[in-house]
Parts: sequence; C-alpha cells; structure tokens
Amino acid sequence: MIYGFRVLTGISLLSTVILTIYGGSGGMIPVWLVITIVAAILSFRKYYEYFFSKWWVRISFILGVLCFVFVEGVIIWNGFAAVPKESSDYIIILGAQVRGNKPSATLEYRLEKGYEYLEAHPETKAVLSGGQGPDEIMTEAEAMYVYLVDKGISKERLILEDESHSTYENLTNSFKLIDAEKENATISVVSNRFHILRAQIQAKKLGRQVGGIGAKSHVYLIPNYYFREFFAVMKELIF
Repeated sequence: MIYGFRVLTGISLLSTVILTIYGGSGGMIPVWLVITIVAAILSFRKYYEYFFSKWWVRISFILGVLCFVFVEGVIIWNGFAAVPKESSDYIIILGAQVRGNKPSATLEYRLEKGYEYLEAHPETKAVLSGGQGPDEIMTEAEAMYVYLVDKGISKERLILEDESHSTYENLTNSFKLIDAEKENATISVVSNRFHILRAQIQAKKLGRQVGGIGAKSHVYLIPNYYFREFFAVMKELIF
C-alpha cells in the first residue's frame, strides 16, 4: 500500500504540473496539490502505520476506493458504450472553452463527432449550446457555428443556444428550442466520453431520454477529467 501512495504522489504531482502548463483544470489544481501532499505523507511507513492502525480508517478507505472504482468504471464504460438515438432529429453539441475565436481542443473533439453525425444524417439538425465565459471573446455557440459552417454544414441545420453556462442549462435551454420546432423529437447529446453519463443523468432528471455520442479527450488531461467527473456524477446521484 505504501508503494501505491508513492505512485499516487507521482501521478498527482504530474497532473498538477500538466494542468498548470496546459490549463483546463476546472479549479482542480488545489485538489491535486492536496492529494499530492497527503499521498506523500502516507508514503512514509511511520505515518502510514499511524493512520491505518485505526480500524475505522481502514474500513473508510476501502469503502471509498471501492466506490471510486465502481463509479469510474460506469463513467468509462458508458462513455464508450453510449450510442446515438437512431436517426436523431436533433443532436445537442455541448459547449466547452473557446480560446480566442477558435474552439479549444476539447470542444473541437466534440465538433468533429458532431460533424461526422451530421454528414451521415442529412436530415438531422444540431443545437450548438454554450454561452460566453469571462475569459472568452465570443460565445461557445458562435465558435461552434463558424467551425461547422466552414466545414460545409448548412446554416439552416444549426441552431444557436448562447445563454447557458453549465451542462444543466445547456440541456434545459436546448430542449426548449427543440420543443419549439418539433414535439417528441429524438435527441442525442455530443460531448467527450467522460461527460456523457452526467449529461444523460441530467437529461433524465428533465424527463428526457437522450442518446450519447462520445468524443475523445486529450490524453494528458484524461486523469483530471475523469477524476473531476467522479465528484460531479456523485453530486448528481445524491442530489
């Protein structure tokens, strides 16, 4: 177990450095720093034995690890196994950060998947959902619109939803726009694989069943994305 904490120290320290350099932390840098410090302390035998000599610490730790592994497994499996609704009337491409007037890598991966689906299903429309953050010069919806039009997607097939600032708002506002055009439409959500489960949970809370279209993520940000998503999914399940 001590060696496990030493490995965790290295992983968490590396994640902190990567997020500091490349961004995309979502406020997780302090969390990774705390994990680094705690794991480093527990990698010393005397501190490890001091804490884990208590039965309630051992039980709590085991239960926490089992919960984490199970939830992460479901998140990963769902991201890869999710399939779109057959011939969806609409897809909702969830927004992510825009850098300057260009989509970030995370958002571009989502747009690539959305573009593939729109090309394969000429009757499908896309709701481009994302407002403007404090560090963005344009709305995420507008950046997505420019990207897809430049790729050859007809403007008539694109609907901009540029008011939302969270996944819940993305879905709520997008469903309203879709309902205004067509009742009982079949809908699929496009996001990165780590995010599909939470989007589907939130859609279900809103009374909708949506398909999922999972996009890849930057390899060096995967640990942060999936670790952060554990807490986001647990929040959805508890509250």
